[in-house]
Amino acid sequence: MVVGIEIRADFGHFSHPATIYSSLTYPVPPKTTAMGMLGAILGTEEYLFLNDIKYACVVKNLEGKRNFCFNGIKDALKELNLEKAGRGFGKGRKQFYRELLINPSYEIYVDLSNIDAKESKRLIEFLQSGKSMYQLYMGINFCLAEYRFLGEFSAQESKNDAYIDSFVPLESNFTIESGKSYTDIRFATTISSGRIFGGFSDFLVETSAQAIQCKNIAHSEVNAKRVVFI
Repeated sequence: MVVGIEIRADFGHFSHPATIYSSLTYPVPPKTTAMGMLGAILGTEEYLFLNDIKYACVVKNLEGKRNFCFNGIKDALKELNLEKAGRGFGKGRKQFYRELLINPSYEIYVDLSNIDAKESKRLIEFLQSGKSMYQLYMGINFCLAEYRFLGEFSAQESKNDAYIDSFVPLESNFTIESGKSYTDIRFATTISSGRIFGGFSDFLVETSAQAIQCKNIAHSEVNAKRVVFI
């Protein structure tokens, strides 16, 4: 069973999961981020069972990246209140830059075959209703996002020469074509309690919403898209 959603936002930021703070962003949501999004929709913080999903991500729109300057208050947010503010608390301001994706939109396909049937049914019910128990973010909390349910699909597996709509493993036999924009990324594919990330793998992404030409690649056809599940 494969379900698909389209998720979009005005801005997005996907920090490296092994860091507490990073100004740089991945161009696509890593698997662990997709797990967090599904957990938000379900309204659960105990989403580690989603390690068993397989997912694929198709770039629908991405209008580049820009650096934005933000104003922060050093060591203040957890202690900030009106009384302290009146005494001048918070004067230790700090400016920092963060890279944001502009108008990101993705189609995310999730294979639920290895998920408990009860949890799978509950997730599908939420997706069909368009609900989300927690606010959905495009990576971080000031990048509010919205999603649209694309439906339930069956996946037809193939292995041949094909143009792949999702990102692909970096070891794939791909061809770099002119007029396209490529980047390679490395991200985690599993997470355990204590925010311990693992299964780091390398991938090739085409960021201008065009397909990647590959030879003899194992892939699945879902919703008229050719994707590689990871």
